[in-house]
Amino acid sequence: MVAPLAIDTTGGRTAITPGAGWSGLLLSLGSCALCGVAVWTVLADTQLARSVSAGAFVAFLAVAQGRFGIRERMLQVLALAATAGAVWRFQAGALEPVIDDLARAAYLSAFIMLVTSLRQGAFDSNSVLTIGRYLTSQPAGRRYVALHLGGHFMGVLLNFGAVSLLGPLVKRGVDAKAESDPPALTEVRLRRQINALSRGFAWFALWAPTAIAQAVVLAIVPGSRAGIIALSGMVIAILLLAAGWAEDRIVGHRSRMRFVRDGIAISRTPAPPFPWPDLWRFSAVAAALIGSAWVIRQVTDIPLVSAILIAAVPVTVTWMTVQSLFQRADYPWLGSRVAALFRVVIPAGSPEAATLGLAGYIGILTATLVDRTWIAESLLRLSPGPSAIYLTVSALVPLASCIGLPPMMTVTFMGGLLVSLPDLQLNPSVLGLSFLVGWSLNLTGSPFGATSLLLSRVVGIPGIVHAWRWNGVFTIVSWCVAALVILTVAHWLG
Repeated sequence: MVAPLAIDTTGGRTAITPGAGWSGLLLSLGSCALCGVAVWTVLADTQLARSVSAGAFVAFLAVAQGRFGIRERMLQVLALAATAGAVWRFQAGALEPVIDDLARAAYLSAFIMLVTSLRQGAFDSNSVLTIGRYLTSQPAGRRYVALHLGGHFMGVLLNFGAVSLLGPLVKRGVDAKAESDPPALTEVRLRRQINALSRGFAWFALWAPTAIAQAVVLAIVPGSRAGIIALSGMVIAILLLAAGWAEDRIVGHRSRMRFVRDGIAISRTPAPPFPWPDLWRFSAVAAALIGSAWVIRQVTDIPLVSAILIAAVPVTVTWMTVQSLFQRADYPWLGSRVAALFRVVIPAGSPEAATLGLAGYIGILTATLVDRTWIAESLLRLSPGPSAIYLTVSALVPLASCIGLPPMMTVTFMGGLLVSLPDLQLNPSVLGLSFLVGWSLNLTGSPFGATSLLLSRVVGIPGIVHAWRWNGVFTIVSWCVAALVILTVAHWLG
C-alpha cells in the first residue's frame, strides 16, 4: 500500500513518503501505465488502443485494491453487475460496448491522476503559499471576493488541491483569533470564509478546460461545443459571484447587529500588500499549461481537454525545475521530486481515479440497458419540451448527490440515455451546460459532494453543516440564476 502524501502547507516543501514494498511498486507501475495508455488512446483512437486501455484499467483496479475503501469496493460490485447485465442482454454483442466504456473509464481515471499532479508543483511553491496567505488575511469587506476568486482561479490549476491548500489556511487564520474572540464570532468568520472559498471553487468547472466535469460532459455528449459552454459558464460564474457576495453581506450585517447588541467588539484586519511577483509566477504556470495544451491541440487535432491531460505532467516537471533553480536546490532534490511524481503522487490519486472511472463506466453502460423506446415514448407523451428537460437535469444531479449517488454516475447515465433519444430535439451544448450546472450545484449543496467531504477531512466541518445549513439557500438561488442563463442560451441557439 502506498503511503499517502504528507503535505506541509505552513511554508516548507512537501514531505513525501514513498510507497513501501512490492505493492507500492505495482501500484506505481499500474497507475503510470494506465496514464500512458490513456494518452496513446487519445492520440490514436483505434479499436486496438481502446482494447489495451480497457485492459489497463482492469489491471489498475487489480493492483490498487490495497488502497480502496468501502466506496470503491461497492462501485466495483456495481460495475460487475452492470457488466453481467450487458452480457445477459447483448450476449456476444456485449464485448464491444464493455470495452469502449472501460476505455472511457481509463480516460477519466488518467485525467484526474495526471491533472491533479500539478499539486506537486503547487505544494512546493512559495508563490502559491504566499497567494494563499494573502487571500485568507483580507479584511472583512474584501475577503469574500478575494477567497471566491482565489478558490475559482486556483482551482483551474490545482482542482481540489485549491480547497486542500486554502481550507487549512482559512482555519488557521480563524483559530489564531479564537482565543480573544467569542465562539459565535469565530463561527461566523469561519462560515463566511469557507463559503467564499467553496462557492468560488464550485463554479470554475463551468468554463475551465482543466475541470474533470468538463472532460466528462464533453465526452458523453457528442456535438457539445466547448466554446458555447465555457462562455455561458463564465456568465453564470460572474452572476453567482455577485449573488454570493450579496448573501455574504447580509449574513455579515445580521451578525454585526447581533454582536453590537451583545456588546462584542469586532477587530479590524489591515489589508496586506498585494503579492504581485507571486501572482505573475502563478499566472505564468497557468499560461504554460493552457499554451502547451493549445499547441498539442493544433498539432494533433484532439480536444483541448484531452490536450490538458497530455500537457499536465510536462508542465509540472518544468515548474519543479524552475523552482529548484530559483530556490537554489540541488539536483538530487529535483531528481527525487520528479521521481516521486511518478512513484507516489500519481498513484496517490488511485482511489479518486477509480471512483471517477467506475462511476462513469456504470452510468454509461447502464444507460444502454434500459428500455429507451419506453422512455422516449413516455417523454414524448408528456411533451415536457427541451427547456423542461434541461432544468430537470440540472436539478436531478445535486438531488441525487444528496442521497449518495455521485454526480459522475448520474451525469453519465442521464447523458448516455438522453443523447440516444434524438426525438427529444435536445441541443447538445445546452444539455452539456445543464449537466455542468448540476455538477457544480452538487459541490455546494450536497453533504456527499466532493467539496463537503474534503472540507470535513481537512477543516473538520460536517458535510451537512457546510451543504445545507451554510449553503442551502445559496444553492437554491444558484439554481434559479443558472436556470435563467440555461433558458436564455437555449432560446439563443434555437
